[in-house]
Amino acid sequence: MITMNMLEIISLPFFQRAIIVGVIMAITAALLGVFVVVRRMSFFTDAVSHASLTGVALALLAGIHPFVGAVVVSIFVGLLVSRLQKQGKQEVDTIIGVLFSTTLALGVMIISMMKGYRGNLFQYLFGDIIAVNSTDVILSFVLLFAVVFVLLGAFKALTKVAVHEDMARVHGVSVDVLDAVFLVLLASVVAVGLKVVGAILMSALMILPAATAQYLASSFRGMIVISVVVAVLAMILGLFVSAAFSLPTGPTIVLVSAGLFVLASVRGILGARQ
Repeated sequence: MITMNMLEIISLPFFQRAIIVGVIMAITAALLGVFVVVRRMSFFTDAVSHASLTGVALALLAGIHPFVGAVVVSIFVGLLVSRLQKQGKQEVDTIIGVLFSTTLALGVMIISMMKGYRGNLFQYLFGDIIAVNSTDVILSFVLLFAVVFVLLGAFKALTKVAVHEDMARVHGVSVDVLDAVFLVLLASVVAVGLKVVGAILMSALMILPAATAQYLASSFRGMIVISVVVAVLAMILGLFVSAAFSLPTGPTIVLVSAGLFVLASVRGILGARQ
C-alpha cells in the first residue's frame, strides 16, 4: 500500500518540485556548511537563521516578498556581529547570544502584532517544502550557481581563511571581502531554505552533513564531497519518509540527517578505539 502511494506521490508535480528544490538546497547548504563547521560558525548560523524570521515578519508586515526581508535582516545581523567582534569588547559567542535571543524575541513580537491569517509564518518557522513553487525552483538554481561560482573562484583563499584566518591575512588574502561575500551567500541560503526546513531548523540542514563528514573524510576536499552526499541522501530519505508516514517534512529531514550523524559518530568512536 505504501509502495503504491509513493508511486502516486512521485508522479505529482508538487512533490517533484519539492525533490528538485530539496536536492539543490541540500547541495548548496552542504557546500557552505563545511566552511561553517571548520570555522566554528555553527552558533553564528543559528543567529542568522533566527534573524531571518524577523526579516520575514517585517516583510509580511510591509507587504513585500519575505525573501527580501529575510536576506536583508540576515545580512544586517551578520555584519553587526562582524563589526562588534572587531571592536573586541565582547566575546563573539556573547555577541551572537545577545543577537540570537533579541532577533527571535523581536520576530515573535512582530508576529503577535499581525492580524488575520498567519499560516505562512508557520511555514517559515518549520518549513513546508511541499509548498515550493516554480519561483523557488529558479531561486534555488540561481543560488547554487552563485555558491559554486564563488567556491570555484576563491576556493584556495576560502580554505586558508577556514583553516587559519590570521595566516590567511599574512598571505595577503582579503579576509574582510571574503567574509562579506560568504555572509551574503549564507544569508541567501538561509532565506531560500526557510521553505525547506524553516528558520528553527535551517542551521541543522547546513551543519549536520558537514559534521557527519568530519567523521568520515580524510581531507578537506573529501569532507566537502561527503557532506554533499550525506545532505542529498538525508534530503531524499526525509522527503520519502515524511510522505510515506504523513510526518512533518522539515523535522523529518533534520532527524534523518541527525541519524546519519549518529551512525558516523559511532563509527568514528569505534574506529578510534581500534
